[in-house]
Amino acid sequence: MADVVGPRSRWLRKFRWTATWLSLGLLCVGCTPPASTKSSTAKSDAAAEQEAESRTLRNLQNAIAGLQPDKLGIASGPEQAIAVLNEWARGAKRIADKSGSGWEPTRPHTLLKSLPKEWIEQISLEQFVERDAAFLRDCLWASQAAKFGAGDTESDLEIVLNLFEYVVRNVDLIPSGRRSVPLGPFDVMVLGRGTAQERAWVFAELLRQRSIDSVILTPRRAPRDGDGEDHLLLGVLFEKDILLFDPALGMPLPADTAAPKSALPRLPMTLRQATRDSELLAAIASDSGGRFSLTAAMLAASQVELICHSEQLSSRMRHLQQGLAGEQSAVVSDPLEDVADQPGLWSRVARHPAAIWSADDVAIWSFPETTREGTAHLTIEQAQELAKLSKSLAAPQRIKQIKGDEVTQTMELEFAKPERALMKLRMQQIIGHWPDAVQGYLAVQLYDVEPPTVKDFARVSANGKERMPIAIATTSDKQTLRSLMMQKRQPQESVRELHLLAGDDACYWTALCQFEQNRLRAVVDQCREYDKWHSSGGWTSANQLLMAAALVQQKKIKEAIRVLKKFDEEAPSFGGSRVLLARWQRLLESAE
Repeated sequence: MADVVGPRSRWLRKFRWTATWLSLGLLCVGCTPPASTKSSTAKSDAAAEQEAESRTLRNLQNAIAGLQPDKLGIASGPEQAIAVLNEWARGAKRIADKSGSGWEPTRPHTLLKSLPKEWIEQISLEQFVERDAAFLRDCLWASQAAKFGAGDTESDLEIVLNLFEYVVRNVDLIPSGRRSVPLGPFDVMVLGRGTAQERAWVFAELLRQRSIDSVILTPRRAPRDGDGEDHLLLGVLFEKDILLFDPALGMPLPADTAAPKSALPRLPMTLRQATRDSELLAAIASDSGGRFSLTAAMLAASQVELICHSEQLSSRMRHLQQGLAGEQSAVVSDPLEDVADQPGLWSRVARHPAAIWSADDVAIWSFPETTREGTAHLTIEQAQELAKLSKSLAAPQRIKQIKGDEVTQTMELEFAKPERALMKLRMQQIIGHWPDAVQGYLAVQLYDVEPPTVKDFARVSANGKERMPIAIATTSDKQTLRSLMMQKRQPQESVRELHLLAGDDACYWTALCQFEQNRLRAVVDQCREYDKWHSSGGWTSANQLLMAAALVQQKKIKEAIRVLKKFDEEAPSFGGSRVLLARWQRLLESAE
C-alpha cells in the first residue's frame, strides 16, 4: 500500500507545481496579448473612427443637398434637412473634441448688448432650428448668383456694378408698405418684386459671398422712428473708398452726371465726393424730378448700419462654415467679433479708411432680423397674401376630361391639380439656367391660346359610364376646349386667370433670360411682344426699363429715349427713369 501511495503522492505534487506555472503563464498571456491582437484592435478603432467621420460628412452633404434653392420647399422640407444638420453637428463636435480642437465659444461682441433679448436668444442657439433652413437656402443661392451675376470680368469694380445691375433688373421696385408679407432675399428674387430695402439686402448678400462689405446709410433719425426707406443708400466698402448705390433709383449714384462717360452709370460716386461737393447730389435730385432729395449735409450726418442678422452672428453657423467646402461652399457666418487674426464685421466697417463715422456710431440694421423672424411666423393673412402673390407659379392646371355631349349642350370641363411647372422654370432662371427656362416659358405663353390637357385626356359621357380617351386633340377638339374655357363660370374662370397671369410672367421673364445671355436684339423683340400682348400687365414699367437698357447697349439711344418718355409717372421707378433720360439726352447733345 505504502509503495503505491508514495509514487502517486510525488506525482500529484509534481502535477500541482506544473499546473501552477501553467496557470501563471496563461494569466500573463491574457494580460499581455500578442502583437497581432493589438494591431487588430487598433485597425478596428481606426475603421470605426473613419466610418464615423464618413457618416458625419454624408450628413452634411445630404443636409446641404436638401437645402439647395431648387429643392427646398419643392422636393424637400426644412424639417428633415435641419434634423440631418443637427446630426452632423453632433458628429462634428465629437470629432473636434477627440482631435483636441473643441468648439470653444467666442467672446460676444459688446455691440450685441444693445440688441433685443430675442436676438440674443437666436444668436445663442447651439442647435439648428427650422428658421435656419431658409437662411441657408438663401446663402447657397447667393453663392451661385454672385458668380453668374458678376459676368465675365476680373475687375472688382465691374463685379460690384454688375451684381447691382443684376439685382435691379430682376427685382422690380414696389413702394414700401404695398406688401405686408415679409420675404427673404431668395423669395424676393422668385417673385421678382421688392422694395428699396429688399433690393439693398439682396445686393448686400451677393456682395458678402464675394467678401465685399456694405452698409446702410440713412439720415439720422430718432431711435423709435422705425426703419424708414426715405433716402436709403447702400455704401460699398471698396478698397479705400465707399461707393454709393441707390436701390430706389436703381443705379449707383453717378459721379459723372454733368458729363456722362457711358449710357448706363458705371462711375459710382464716393462718400467723400458726395459730402464735399454738394452739386453732385443736387444734380441727381434735379434730374429725378424730385424723387431723390438727399443732400450733402444729410449724408455727412448719416446713420451707418451693419447688414446682418442673428443667423450670421451665431456660433452654430460659425461651426458650419468650417465644414463647407468645394461646390457646397457659401458664406454663412459673418461674426461681429474678431477671430484670431481675422477682423470681424464691426472692425472692418468701424475702421475702414474712408469712414466718416466714429466707431460708436455703428449700429445694426434691424430690417433683416425683423424679416427673418417674420417669415418664420407668418400670420394667416400674410400666408394668404403670399399665396396670392405666387399664384401664377402654380400653372398649368390641365384639363382632365370633357364631360357631357354637344347635342344636349351639357359639356363641362374637369381639371387636374395645378402642376407648378412655372415654379420649376422660375427656379431654373433664378439659379442661372437661362436657356432651359426660356424653352419652358415659350410653352407657358401658349396656355391661354391652347388650353393644356393631361396625358390621359378623355371625353366622358354625361352619366360617366362611357369614356373615350383622346390621344391627340384635333383642331375641332381644341376649338371646343377654347370655347368652353371662355365660358364665364367656375372653374374655367379661375383656371383661365391662372394661365393669363402665368403667360404675363413668362413673357417678361423670357426677355430677362435673354438679357442675361446678352441677346440684346432678342430682348428688344420680346419686350415689344410684351407691350403688344400685355400692355396692362404686371411688368409694364420693368419691361420699359429693360427694353431701354437693351437699346442703349446697342447704341440706339434715341430709341431708348422714346421708350422712357412714355414711362408712367406713378410708377415707383419713375425717378430712376428720369435720371437715365436726362443722362441720355446729355450724351446726344455732346455727340452733336
